[in-house]
Amino acid sequence: MNITTPTPSTWRTWTAATAVLLTTATLTAPAATPAAARTTAIAANTPHTALSCRAATPPGRPLTFTPALTLSQRTTRITATLRLTGCTTPNGHHPQLRSATLTLDGTARAGCSGASTPDGSARITWYNAQGHHTGTSTVQSTPRFVSSYNPGDALLSGRVTQGPLHGTRMTGTATPTSDVSGCAAHGLRTLSATGTLKFQ
Repeated sequence: MNITTPTPSTWRTWTAATAVLLTTATLTAPAATPAAARTTAIAANTPHTALSCRAATPPGRPLTFTPALTLSQRTTRITATLRLTGCTTPNGHHPQLRSATLTLDGTARAGCSGASTPDGSARITWYNAQGHHTGTSTVQSTPRFVSSYNPGDALLSGRVTQGPLHGTRMTGTATPTSDVSGCAAHGLRTLSATGTLKFQ
């Protein structure tokens, strides 16, 4: 899968897509400077972080928008499956949570340049280091409006309401791994991405 070089238009489209699709969280940010990268790494591994994971859409299973995102905002259904891997627990409280499958299903008013009123939830099936099922979490979305060229503004949040990590807040950052630059001209039906998620 080829990774495209983001343009301002690309970032705006991704911001909308992230706002809609990850109603409970977002997935990773553009290339950071060494200092910024160090700051990000420290922030991701503070004692207040219960769990931090890499996140990605599986090959051949991108996020989907029905109907496709266009210039005009309209109600769109969003579905997705994300693989969470390399999970670490800086505070040491959740060593049994090493990987997971996260599924999303929801709706939002969305278009190529923004999104609002997301409504949906996520289900996370957790596995330990041996690949054995260790629990299932439910995450409820936290609605907000997003419209910006800055992918950092696409950060959303959700709260774990049931299962492992109950009561923690899920957040993240992401970057697309598929071309989103044609959203305005042709619409955007699918999106692949990779990034990080953390629970605090």
